[in-house]
Amino acid sequence: MPIKVGFLVGKDTDLVEDEKYYKIGDPSFLADMPDKYRVDPDSHEYLKDCAPGTKGQAHADTAIPWYIQKHYPEIEVDIIFPTEITLKRLKSNLVNFVIGYDVINAVFEGKDKMKAMIKTFKGCGNIMPSWEVQEFIYMKSSYMNELKRLGVPMAPTIFAYKKDRTPEGLLNQIKERGWRMFVMKQSYMAFSLGFCKLSVEECEKDPKILEDYFAEHSECPEYVVQEAIEGF
Repeated sequence: MPIKVGFLVGKDTDLVEDEKYYKIGDPSFLADMPDKYRVDPDSHEYLKDCAPGTKGQAHADTAIPWYIQKHYPEIEVDIIFPTEITLKRLKSNLVNFVIGYDVINAVFEGKDKMKAMIKTFKGCGNIMPSWEVQEFIYMKSSYMNELKRLGVPMAPTIFAYKKDRTPEGLLNQIKERGWRMFVMKQSYMAFSLGFCKLSVEECEKDPKILEDYFAEHSECPEYVVQEAIEGF
């Protein structure tokens, strides 16, 4: 009896049916993959949600489980679209691999969706990476502090936590350290959203720069603020 393995999909930026891939691999195994697993390059939606006749391409997250299904009969593959993720569905599998949609995707869909996804990932008990590992990665201070403890070189860093940060307080911390330029980014975020490079001089001249950043990204659990290193 085959084991049942789930794969959480949801990529639209990792093409496999593409000329670049043909130079290093053979995509012929995708010939009989149902079109519903392909993505329309214009709308970035799965073809199952597009008008009939829409053309699309397979991305890595669906190509991987399809390859496994065709080559490993001892494994029953369960390809799970983002809208199909439920505690019941995940628990029906021996293990579920996150290779597309994850909690960061849920962040862009609002607080309720994010909370629901975290609850599901925490409760299923068979997600890979485990929820503990995912949280370790999403909350940048977790792994950065651990790397620092292990002696890994790192740019001087301030973690500005949601509970007690203020624009004035952060700027004062930066000035106390003697930084002239700094960069800011966020935990629980991706695609470089929220990233900016600023100077102490411009922030002193125009306090609204940091005030607006804090207002726009007020829900972010922590900002990662680092001294800007020239040439890096």
